[in-house]
Amino acid sequence: MRDSFLKFNLDKSYASIEFEIDRDIDFISINWQNNKEFFSFYLYSPDNKLCAQIIGISEKGTRILSKESTKTSPCLLSLDKIKITKGMWRVDYSVITNTDACSTIIEIKEEKSSDIFYDDEYDLLENLYSDNLEESNEYYTCDFHTHTIFSDGLMTREENNEVAEKQGLDFFIPTDHNIFHYTWPKNSHVKTYPGIEITSSLGHINFLFAEKTPFEEHHANEIEDEEALSQIITEASNYSLVSINHSFMEPWDFKIKDFPLNRVKFMEIINSPTLPSANEAIEKALKAWNYLLNDGYKVVAIGGSDSHLKAGDKFYGSEYPCLLGDPKNFIYTRINSAAYIKEAMIKADVSVTRRDELKLIYTGLERENDGFNGNIKLVAYIMQECFHGSKLNIHWVLDGKVQKVDQCKQSSFESYIDCNYHWIRVDVRDEDGHLYGHSNPIFFNRNKIKHNMIVWKDLLDKMK
Repeated sequence: MRDSFLKFNLDKSYASIEFEIDRDIDFISINWQNNKEFFSFYLYSPDNKLCAQIIGISEKGTRILSKESTKTSPCLLSLDKIKITKGMWRVDYSVITNTDACSTIIEIKEEKSSDIFYDDEYDLLENLYSDNLEESNEYYTCDFHTHTIFSDGLMTREENNEVAEKQGLDFFIPTDHNIFHYTWPKNSHVKTYPGIEITSSLGHINFLFAEKTPFEEHHANEIEDEEALSQIITEASNYSLVSINHSFMEPWDFKIKDFPLNRVKFMEIINSPTLPSANEAIEKALKAWNYLLNDGYKVVAIGGSDSHLKAGDKFYGSEYPCLLGDPKNFIYTRINSAAYIKEAMIKADVSVTRRDELKLIYTGLERENDGFNGNIKLVAYIMQECFHGSKLNIHWVLDGKVQKVDQCKQSSFESYIDCNYHWIRVDVRDEDGHLYGHSNPIFFNRNKIKHNMIVWKDLLDKMK
């Protein structure tokens, strides 16, 4: 073992530290101890390449950079992909909880070898760009929001795979806080696509099917600045699908008041539904979605389990366990590839439920119907009558108001649509009124409406 390249305390809420490596190296270890924080750590090589991402929540830990990819820790870049190792390196860190910042010690050393191997993994970016176009299903099921031990989750990546398979998912996206997974353990039954949850005091935002992490180009403290975070989100729309997470679940609600509503393309409605505080937050998100739709915004609603716990574990005060795959998204495309899934999501060909399929059938119509007036007949069906012992009800929602309720597996709805702007979707609730699932709406004459709300503050004012 050689002497340390760098050793320091987390004595600020944010800092950028430079240090020099004066020789070629094959192996680096990053170690922390005596930690009582929730901190983020980013290491940049002399050619400014992001080569290590760490979220520190455990009391101690180690991450490894090696010239061999199979010996390099997850969320780190192997040294063979870095052009320059001699020169000035940089560490960016940010303390999120800041309870006793001076207690945490971080040390970067040169080591000789490692006995930990990650040899049964595949490249997530290769999976993202895969052109395997084998047709199979009418739809594919997924979870857009999961966590692992590499941020504050309790499940390993392998356990994520196992639960996703047991839940019958076709794919899922790991969205650890502020870190990006380059590789993932192989699983022949469930696909994994790359993502990241940008986690700030201003809100939590998922970058789905992400081609990179924004921390390749931005400093860690930028996500705490409203203008900078807005810019990061705007840039991310060029390399991912951007979703606002649990937007009204305090204290993790979305707070960028000047954020333009025309950039809100995806939003979680059902998030972490077994959390005791979830029902209230879900209803607020649903109400906000109604306001956005009524104002002419096409916001696609998705769901995320936000799974943090071990399979079978429950939140305190919850009757049922928190499980990856609850809720479940149904993406209506016949090909399980990122390009086709993203295309279906942008079209809003998505429904969300706690378990089995909800389908809205609108034969003879499109998702968007401009220049329309006339009679319509829609059909909705759900694949189960009860959830957790409670019977399910189909609610037909027209322009934000419930027009019809049926307690059955299949329901139809007829109406006359005039030349003005309208939208229709289906919500499914249990006998206690809790939201079990929803479709995304179909739109009529959306081109005829002008927005009254422009920024997120306008929506918050409307919610009051």
